[in-house]
Amino acid sequence: MHIAGLALVAAVGFARRADWHTPATRTYLLCTLLWLVPVLLTASLQHALGIATAPDWHELPVLVLRMLGIGLGIIILIQRGWLTLYSATFALLCALSIHAGAGLVDLLTEPNASLTAWRQIRISGLVFNPNPFGMFMAITAILSAGLLRNQSSHRPALWALLIVALLCVWVSGSRGAILLVATGLVVLFPPASRTYRLLYLGGAALAAAVFLYFGLQATDTHSDSERMIAMSFSLEKIRMAPWIGWGIGAYEHFPDRVGPNAPHNMWLDLAVSSGLVALAGGLLSAVLLIVRLYRQRQPAAQLALAVFVAALVAGTLEYSILDSTHFRGVWVLVVALACCTLDESCGSRETASRAASPGKMA
Repeated sequence: MHIAGLALVAAVGFARRADWHTPATRTYLLCTLLWLVPVLLTASLQHALGIATAPDWHELPVLVLRMLGIGLGIIILIQRGWLTLYSATFALLCALSIHAGAGLVDLLTEPNASLTAWRQIRISGLVFNPNPFGMFMAITAILSAGLLRNQSSHRPALWALLIVALLCVWVSGSRGAILLVATGLVVLFPPASRTYRLLYLGGAALAAAVFLYFGLQATDTHSDSERMIAMSFSLEKIRMAPWIGWGIGAYEHFPDRVGPNAPHNMWLDLAVSSGLVALAGGLLSAVLLIVRLYRQRQPAAQLALAVFVAALVAGTLEYSILDSTHFRGVWVLVVALACCTLDESCGSRETASRAASPGKMA
């Protein structure tokens, strides 16, 4: 995996001058640097002020290579024509399907598996953790549904993968994964018609009933209470150091820490680690990419928007963009491929413009 990451970073070296002026490259650079630059600056200030939880210097170039280099490498490969957006998406779907297969194996070999005892199943797949596994399966379901919607021929393999992914979301026992699927499908199929509005209203009522039922039946509310403790502790640490933060990964090393070893929220983690300026940059970059994808009004961009919004929900519920091994790779891939759809849109508009005015081409 490290070799593949280094190869993608090396691909940036093949970029030509024109590649740096495309919508994909410029959007990816802007959306990443808006929060990455404050993170690097505050890390330097943390060292200068002698903050004990400041990250080691060697971690900073590694972070830049992971969050900036790999994403740019993917974009450059697509812009050079050595990779297509569809093939990159298909490769991601194939990798996710391997996790789906591992989840099915877990389910079939689980002696006490029962779909009626939902929260007790907790299938974890290859990642040995049900929440990341549920996130991967939610993204698989959204991608499969989006590709089925965008393609004229509905391939049986995509239908099978969609069904398996939805089953794996359920048996993972992850409430966040169910919310991810719901969010992605609403973005993919917006409630523009009365039928969709009634469907989503019924689905929301059913989800509320199921949640209340399992909430009343549950004897362990440990997960929810732990998150509330982490939120309260994070807000206190942000109040104590609002502008420069405490350092990447500092949360679990606080001597007075109570509750879990992470905030379980990418925005709180960003503010605790690098201050409010980094948080503002992260929020601005997310809004910027959402607006640019929404304005494209074409299928590939809408699918990218659905997956990106789902990734935002996942980060808000569980992960850290700076310190989570499970989430960083997903974030980079989703943002890079989403930015590539901006190039696809521009190319489609240019082709349509040339076709509409053949006299100007002569």
